[in-house]
Order: sequence, then C-alpha cells, then structure tokens
Amino acid sequence: MTTAQADAGMKSWDEHTWDGKRYDEVTGPKQTTGGMTVAYTGDLEAVGDQRFVMSYPDDDSCVSTGYEVVTGTLNGRNGSFVLHHTGGFRDGVADGTFTVVSATGDLAGLTGTGRITWARGEPGRFELDYDLS
Repeated sequence: MTTAQADAGMKSWDEHTWDGKRYDEVTGPKQTTGGMTVAYTGDLEAVGDQRFVMSYPDDDSCVSTGYEVVTGTLNGRNGSFVLHHTGGFRDGVADGTFTVVSATGDLAGLTGTGRITWARGEPGRFELDYDLS
C-alpha cells in the first residue's frame, strides 16, 4: 500500500437548493446539489470535477455524498480515476472519506481509500492509501 498526499485548492463552487436558489440565500434546513472544481498539488497533480448532494439540518452543518472525476498524474502515472465521497461540514471544517471506484490510463487497476479535510479559508488536505496492480 502506498500513500499519496496533496493540497487541494477550490477553483469553483456552484451550489443550489433543489428549487434553484443559491445555497447561501436560504436559511435553515435545506437540500442542495453542487458542482465544484478542485486543483490538487503534491503527490497528486490533477484537477477534480465534483458533483455532490448535501443535506443541511441547520445553517452551520451538512452531510454530503458525491462523486469526483480526478484527471492528472498520481506519483508519476497519468490517467483519471473516480472517487465516491461521503462526509459533511461542521464547526468550519469539511471532512470526508472516499473510495476509488474506477480508473483509466496508466492508473487502470487503481484501488484505495482516503480522506480529505478542509478548514474554512485554508487549502484542503488530501490523503489516499492505494494499490496499483
């Protein structure tokens, strides 16, 4: 098993309630969908295209699930892979786990799990424990 670490920088964020309002224009409980773009630097040099569904019990926390297509280089190997994420947001920190569900290119055969932690106003921290057959 190999561990890859990278910083994550949010490049775009587009999140709306199910009836089309911006997520931050609605207070209280709500459900949203979002599309985000993330740039990774470190052992992973890549761009991630994410789609999430979030449920907010209040204005300060949520639970989420989604998928991300990551395209770039993982420790010198080019390709893309798909991550299934579960997590949430509480006390100013987004925290989640993910599993590799498929991969292509030089990354075909990639398996693994990982975690991303993202404190508000700071770069995210990505860590992937993986095998590549």
